[in-house]
Amino acid sequence: MGKRFKISIFFVVFFAAMLAMGQIRDTIGLLLALIIHEAGHIAVAKVLGYKVEKLAIQPLGGYLSLDQLLEVQPATELRIALAGPVANLLTAAAAMALVPYSPQGYVSSFIRASLTLMSFNLLPALPLDGGRVLRGRLAGWTSYYRATKTVIVCGFGCGLFLVMLAICRFAQGQLNPSIFAAAGFLLYNAWVERKRLLIPLLRYVLARQNSLRNRRLMAADTLVAAPGAKVNEILKHIRPQKYYQISVLDETYGLAGTLTEHQLLRQILAGTGQSSLQEVVKGLGERKD
Repeated sequence: MGKRFKISIFFVVFFAAMLAMGQIRDTIGLLLALIIHEAGHIAVAKVLGYKVEKLAIQPLGGYLSLDQLLEVQPATELRIALAGPVANLLTAAAAMALVPYSPQGYVSSFIRASLTLMSFNLLPALPLDGGRVLRGRLAGWTSYYRATKTVIVCGFGCGLFLVMLAICRFAQGQLNPSIFAAAGFLLYNAWVERKRLLIPLLRYVLARQNSLRNRRLMAADTLVAAPGAKVNEILKHIRPQKYYQISVLDETYGLAGTLTEHQLLRQILAGTGQSSLQEVVKGLGERKD
């Protein structure tokens, strides 16, 4: 399949806890639903011509790392993201015909697990499928940075809602560790995504640089930077599928110079992301002289 397969420690703890509580049928049902869910993602990715380089398994889903950036192709990311939930829905529907022939309830447990896994993964939170779908749709009319930030806020909101739900259930004498685990998963991943917000942007810029090298020509959009604007600020306005040139203005609002995405990327990698764009333009001019 690919190069690396990783099972999260949370996965081991989660399923060990289920087995310790005697939930054997639910454990088997959820494991089977999880396998089908990830198989759906992998199958559609392969049909669309992608290679799976890494699969990281979490208790309620997994994370695929492919040989190309999905986020710069929102329509493709949408198909792959929805493949897992659709696979769960179809197999759950098909399994309903087998319920009368499963007196011990294994099929019912599988159906319940499939629908739960599908519903959870459609929540608007990263790295869940619903979060990827929402980000892809938002990135169509705003920057990738703002789209991701919106989904991160949604992820925090979903996590806090589950925490309150679990507390209310506990107050009623109904302890459900799964809800606490799901809430912790959402809150932790929202925190992680917030910390690495600019990293995917740098990957997009690098990917577009390689695409431009291969295609030779590419349509470009222009961003105009006012005096004092910094390198990191510009990255927050970049959208997928577009190449940008940045016109940098001086204090008189005349043109100080023009920068390319590649030049911005070099500044970020050099650790000068907080530099003003005017300083960058001036530095490049001095090097030419």
